[in-house]
Formats: sequence, structure tokens, C-alpha cells
Amino acid sequence: MPVELRLPQLADTVTSARLAVWLKQEGEAVAAGEPIVEVETDKTNIEIEAPASGVIRKIHVPAGADGLETGTLLAVIADAGETDAEVEPAARPGSAPAAGRAAGATPLARRMAAAAGLDLGRLRGTGQDGRIGKVDVERALAAQSPSALDPPAAAPVGFREEPLSTMRRVTAERMQAAKQTVPHFYLGIDCAVDAALQLRARINRRHPGLGLTLTGIIVRAAALALRQVPAANSSWADGRVRLHDAADVAVAVETPQGLIAPVVRQADRKGLRAIAEELAALRARAREGALTPEEYAGGTFTVSNLGTYGVDSLYAIVNAPQSCILGVGAARPRPVAAGDTVAVATIAACTLSADHRALDGAAGAELLAALRAFIEEPGLLAL
Repeated sequence: MPVELRLPQLADTVTSARLAVWLKQEGEAVAAGEPIVEVETDKTNIEIEAPASGVIRKIHVPAGADGLETGTLLAVIADAGETDAEVEPAARPGSAPAAGRAAGATPLARRMAAAAGLDLGRLRGTGQDGRIGKVDVERALAAQSPSALDPPAAAPVGFREEPLSTMRRVTAERMQAAKQTVPHFYLGIDCAVDAALQLRARINRRHPGLGLTLTGIIVRAAALALRQVPAANSSWADGRVRLHDAADVAVAVETPQGLIAPVVRQADRKGLRAIAEELAALRARAREGALTPEEYAGGTFTVSNLGTYGVDSLYAIVNAPQSCILGVGAARPRPVAAGDTVAVATIAACTLSADHRALDGAAGAELLAALRAFIEEPGLLAL
């Protein structure tokens, strides 16, 4: 009789896995207890053994398929003499994941969809080979009304409930998933911003209405620093580190609907004036709720500046799949040592949160050193 090979329960905390590689192929003979397939989880790689001796007659899940749940039919093993008609009944309808849809979604997209009650099978992926990503889930959620995602419930006496916008729900789910799955590490550095503030004042006097901000200067400085330290201009996806050619810097913006991070494309190739104009336009559209997915998707690095709120430092959550996010605190006068004397300088704390899978501490430290050099000598920003 044919024997089904199904994905076993790997661990109590593992809900899905990715099929990494088949160690045996269709038509090959296998022995009971012989490893024949390797699967990946967010914690480890596991080899699954053949449940019986025979020949692999049918592989139901190809290598690279993601989102596999416990019990998914992986393959059928049968005696060499059994016919296809005798083998086929073992493959029960619906036992394998839907081709290219739910099985072809990133882990983050699956978690976001599960939290919102969204059927991944109805989505069309825009990633490689039609893979569903967070942008596709965000687009689908944005098309739904908040009331459909948040059914009204009676509030306890003495409490008032605010309606949860779709954007806030999506952001909350993404941040929760990132904090739980991304191995964060943090590095901090203090930057003297006096020269940068003076440059900002000169540029704004010469170009009234431009409204160059310290954030705009930091975006340009970060983009040039990423050019110097390309390992930091990266993302972690499908178990691999991807390095990006252009520094597409996202900037966190708080809106009435929630937090969103529009992207300044190729910030390493734009001057301060172009960055200031683009940031102003993106912020305005963000607060009006008029951003398109193309304007807030696909960044390679994020800057979050809460200094205007008086926050001294910010340990931000990595904006997955990006490998880094920079948290910027308030620029405040502080005493600093200047040789044998003490002077006063305006200092802003910059904290890098990074994904240790994609980046190590040395590369993060190099990035912060380059960032500080550009901020403290803003004449270099013209390079």
C-alpha cells in the first residue's frame, strides 16, 4: 500500500515551515528512516525521514514552498510494482497548499493576514514568482473598511473605545511580528549637530519656503553612510541577505490614521534641496491619507526622528525585511570635553536597531561612525 509522507508537528511554537530541499527525487528508491527532505523553520533546519521503504512516486510540494502547516502532504512512497492508479488515492484533495498563493506568502504576510482574518488565497502577489508580501496584504487591508475588521463590541462601563484604523492594525501586527522574529541588537552614538543646524538655517534663508529640516539632513547623511557601508543597506528575506544598490530611505511619519513610512528613493543621489521638497510632499500626502503603496513600500533603511517630541533617544523596532532602522532623539545643548576645557554643543542621540541575521555589530558601528562624520561635517553632504 502507498504510504503518505506528511509534515510532522515540529515543535509546539512552530506553526509553519518552508520546504528547503528534497534530498531524494521522484522515482528514487528510499529506505525507511533515511532522510529525504529538509524543511526550515524560524528556529532551525530539520531533516524528515522516510516513513517506509519504497520508491518516491509523487512529490506534492516543490522545494521553496513556504507556509507549510502540520499535516501537509509532502510526498507518496510506494512499492516499485504499484501502478499510478494504486498510488493516486493516497493524495487526498486539499491536502497540499494552494499552488502559488497561501504557500507562496512571506511569513510576515501570513501573520498579518491571520491577525486581520484575511484569506491569502484571494490575493495576487506582486513579489518574485507571484509571492505575496506585506505590501500585498497592506493593499488588501486598505481596501476594506475598518468596521469590517473591527466589529463593534460593548465597551466596559467607565471606558471609551477608539476605532482602530486599518493602518494602525497593520502597523501593530507588523511591529509585533518583527519584534518576535527579528533578533535585534542596538548601537548608539552621539552626534554634534551645531554645524548641521547652521547649514539648515543658511539654506532656508536662501530658499524661503523650502523648509529643510534636521530630518532631511539626516536622511541625506544616512544615505551616504549606507553607500560607504553597503552591508547595512540590506534586507533579510527567504533566509538570505540581499544587498541593495540604491539607498531608498523611509521616514516614519505619524498621521491621524497611524504610523507610515514613505520612501525617499535614491536619497544617496539627491541633494538636500530635492530631499527637502520630496519629504514635504510625502509628509503632506501621508497626513491626507493619499499615499500610494509605491510611495511607502520597498525602502532599504528607515529613519525615525522623535526629537521634536522631546524624546532623548529611541530604540526603534526594525522595519522588516530591512536590516536597520535609525532612531533619532532631541537635539539638546550638553557640556562636552574639548581638549582640556569644557564646551557646550548641541547633541542628538542616534540609535541603530539592526537585524543580527543580516548585519553584525562591526558593520553597524561603521555605519554610525560614517553617519556622524556626515552630520558633524555637513559640507561632505555635497559629495
